[in-house]
Amino acid sequence: MNSDANKIAHNEGPLSGMRVLELGQMIAVPAATHILAGYGAEVIKVEDTGAGDGLRYFGSKKNGISGWFANANWGKRSIAIDIKSEKGKEVLWSLLDTTDIFVEGYRFGVMDRLGFGYDTVKARHPKIIYCASSGFGPEGPYADRPVYDPLIQGLSGWA
Repeated sequence: MNSDANKIAHNEGPLSGMRVLELGQMIAVPAATHILAGYGAEVIKVEDTGAGDGLRYFGSKKNGISGWFANANWGKRSIAIDIKSEKGKEVLWSLLDTTDIFVEGYRFGVMDRLGFGYDTVKARHPKIIYCASSGFGPEGPYADRPVYDPLIQGLSGWA
């Protein structure tokens, strides 16, 4: 996630000079922010201090990193933060203080419980663009359930 790909992504394109903070794993959020990096935004991927993004371990690997993970995260910077700890929350806020676009992929309500929900972030940073991607949205019988792509495809009838 470092190397010349970062230099290319951060110096060219219509989003050059924009900072994106990503809290997402697997496919949906990393793929979306991958596009923003391709347009020149500086994307900082925040991973948990434990195992990190589960996509790291999906499929075949080279040097311990899966091709899926490398593809969805090229051109990004990364940092591991325990966002449940007070110190981790301080670090996340320091990153948010210099962020233009915040993209998160947690179940609906999780970011509120952690102290980084839409209303809290927008109160501190009214101009920030806050993007939330949850599998089932904010309402309905499955709103609080975690989900990944294969399940969504099955439930939607695409699989």
